[in-house]
Amino acid sequence: MLKAQFKSTESIDLLDGSSISYLLIRKYRRSIGLRITKNGLIVNAPIFVSKNHIKKVIFSKEKWIKSKLNLIKIKVPPFFLRNCHEFNLLGEKVIFKISEGENKIYLKNNSCFISFNDISKEDKLKKYFIDWLKKYALDYFMKRVNFYSKKNNLFPNKVLLSNAKTKWGSCNSKKEVRLNWRLIQSTATIIDYVICHELSHLKFMDHSQQFWSLVGEIFPSYNEAQKQLKLVGLQLYHLD
Repeated sequence: MLKAQFKSTESIDLLDGSSISYLLIRKYRRSIGLRITKNGLIVNAPIFVSKNHIKKVIFSKEKWIKSKLNLIKIKVPPFFLRNCHEFNLLGEKVIFKISEGENKIYLKNNSCFISFNDISKEDKLKKYFIDWLKKYALDYFMKRVNFYSKKNNLFPNKVLLSNAKTKWGSCNSKKEVRLNWRLIQSTATIIDYVICHELSHLKFMDHSQQFWSLVGEIFPSYNEAQKQLKLVGLQLYHLD
């Protein structure tokens, strides 16, 4: 398979006098794709498409691009794994209670109790917490997948965690569903929406009208959950 790609930093002047910088990635593909990451706009384009055509696509999506870039500007509090600091778990604030001792983590009354053998080693302490959080996320995701699978007769072959930077979930032809572990910080409603979205891909691998009809059948409030995820999505990466 051909995987060659070429990257360059570009900029485009808009009609209102402002400009947008973006990372242009040319690769072997059929169409132009736009995505917003915490680092800004990324344009994936076919190798031989002209820059003028790319600019026309950006102009046509100007309103959407600006709205997403404005979300990036929202200041997200930095993540500190320290005593009395907090993090989000299933949309609720949880306070850290950290002490030195035998390695152990447990939750009680909106507090996360962490015992670690050397709390001065912040990098190791953070890795220990993130590993625990990923396991917690997978356990929770599995329960929700099982619930919706049995209810709608949509059974994946595997449920795995994802560390993707631009996707909250995916489903491949092997019927493997991957869910971004960072979702565990968001609400139960958002997580259920992403799960139902990916389970629907077990039947329809595209985003056709049939696909969205199925999503609506198994998760009627998906529109609202989708909006919520777009609002908070970039903030879920502050754990990195």
